[in-house]
Amino acid sequence: MNFPVRQLVLVAIVLAAGIASAEVFSGSVIDVLIVALWFAFLCQTWNITGGMAGQFSFAHPVYVACGGYTSTILFLHLQVSPWIGMFAGAVLAMGFAALLCWINFRQQLPMLTYALITLAVTFVTVIALQSFNFLGGHEGLVIPRGNSPATFRFTDKNAYLYIVLVAVCLMLLLSLVLRNSRFGVRLVAIRDNQDAARMLGVDVLKVTMISSTLSAGLGALGGTFYAHYLSVIDPSISQVDLAVQIVLMTAVGGIGTVWGPFLGPLLLVPVERALSREFVQLAGLGNLFYGLVIIVVLLGLRDGLVTWVSKRLRSRRMRRHTLPGQVR
Repeated sequence: MNFPVRQLVLVAIVLAAGIASAEVFSGSVIDVLIVALWFAFLCQTWNITGGMAGQFSFAHPVYVACGGYTSTILFLHLQVSPWIGMFAGAVLAMGFAALLCWINFRQQLPMLTYALITLAVTFVTVIALQSFNFLGGHEGLVIPRGNSPATFRFTDKNAYLYIVLVAVCLMLLLSLVLRNSRFGVRLVAIRDNQDAARMLGVDVLKVTMISSTLSAGLGALGGTFYAHYLSVIDPSISQVDLAVQIVLMTAVGGIGTVWGPFLGPLLLVPVERALSREFVQLAGLGNLFYGLVIIVVLLGLRDGLVTWVSKRLRSRRMRRHTLPGQVR
């Protein structure tokens, strides 16, 4: 396994820039940065199966809810630290993902059908969370605020920033490892042509099962962070809106790339927050402009920002190495 040192340098720069931002900014800027990094983490986890393996799914909010609700219930009723409960939520999410992956493999579902099934699962999950009293119903579950690092509660927002920043950097490293590993090659082969990958000896069920469960388990960890950052977890976390945001932000950055799922949220979350603040008196207008921005970006970049930049740099290098007078 071998990947360019410059990629590691870029990850180190991201980490250093995030730490520096905590010293420079405060208040609402830190809030926006935390939310943007949280979305970047979720987009990176979704990209493992949705981008690299081509298993398009809207079930990610379900996995996020698994992590948030499981760790919260264990903390409130059994005093289990969320640092431990988060892994219980991850196991639950991995179980759901494995079931969906097995159904998809057994039934040989077309991509659109599988996506619609995961969409329906998301709707059902919202209804289930609203219906059970021990899950808090429509109001959800409230986590008492405090300053106890052992129970994932901090009064200093910078602590949450550091946690999500480290998580994002670790996901970047994981994405780099996957991209440059044999397992990553198998994922791309399945995405490009599943039948051809099977003929080449790739165990499609095993590879997609591993990628789906890994993606779901990591997404559940993001749910635990969400619950304890806001001190509340409610059914809105599992709504399809979150799935759409994850897919759109990843698409803007570049689906299937390493840096696309990181850059997309860092560009769109501040824009969305700024528009919502500017048009706070005009209901829906901020969202309208936000939608228009996404449409323009996708029409202009098509395959996402990272792919567009890569093509431009490649084209520039080719022109630079073209000899004078050579036919281009």
